[in-house]
Amino acid sequence: MEKNESMMSKKSYVFLLALFILLSCEKMDFFPRAYVATVNGEKIYLEEYRYRLNQKMAMLPKDVAANETRYINRLEEEVLENMITEKIMQQRARELNISVNNSELENKISEIKKDYGDNFVYLLAQKNVRYDHWKEELKRELLIQKLIAAEISDKIRISNDDAEDYYNDHRNNYRVEALVRVAQIVVRDLDTAKQVLTLLNAGEDFAALAEKYSTGPEASNGGDLGYITRDVMPEPLDDVIFKLPPNKISHIAKSSYGFHIFKVTDVQKARTKSFEEVKEEVIAEIRAQKEEAAFVNWLNTLRLNAVVKKESAVLRKKVSR
Repeated sequence: MEKNESMMSKKSYVFLLALFILLSCEKMDFFPRAYVATVNGEKIYLEEYRYRLNQKMAMLPKDVAANETRYINRLEEEVLENMITEKIMQQRARELNISVNNSELENKISEIKKDYGDNFVYLLAQKNVRYDHWKEELKRELLIQKLIAAEISDKIRISNDDAEDYYNDHRNNYRVEALVRVAQIVVRDLDTAKQVLTLLNAGEDFAALAEKYSTGPEASNGGDLGYITRDVMPEPLDDVIFKLPPNKISHIAKSSYGFHIFKVTDVQKARTKSFEEVKEEVIAEIRAQKEEAAFVNWLNTLRLNAVVKKESAVLRKKVSR
């Protein structure tokens, strides 16, 4: 009995010793994973780099992937630079205690699945994307969005005066071209067109005749083409339409589609929208510009302060594709 207990004790000791050695090896990196770069001492591993690169490569046309060496080299560099930038931003998020919890992630996944329906997982499979990889990428995207909101977006303030000044300096951006609402009857031969025009001049209803005679797809809607601007219709028709007074019937105009008769039902003159009409649009434009400029400066500062080391020996090796 004592002998058995002694043997059991020795086995336990050997097991614990082996476990200790294994954990120590992991901590001391005796069995290191290959990595392509370090960012402030944090590694970007080769297998993740390969995965990201293969995703990009899969989107390339086969002839490019096979023959365009320079393009492929640029793509490899671009993927690595993006991963370095991402790592820098993740580190900054940790400094600020910004994270994405499971509830936030699952809520976002539910939103996305609603848009795609039951075929969501199937669509990922079609693109050869594993669900767990996609989920991890989504979590990274959400984290970066929260970081940018905290560091940039939430700090930008746009006053009413700023918006009004911008509007006054960019009035041409808010100019609306002249619009006309027009209906047409289009037929294939001149004789039918003349017959229809006679009926119109006699006072018959334009919409009713359009439904009866017109070959255009809008015939069932009384020939109504809706509101159009200049240059939407072919030039000879465009000229007829925009010279036609409201509620007047045009002469017969010819195009490659046949013979047309038009009636303009409403005219909206060219104008510049007022500040109040476009205030929210103006604020959105200013915000986008300020956020872009602030983001570039912010990211450049983070990159300048980061210690980045690329592993040239690993990168020189051909990456399995």
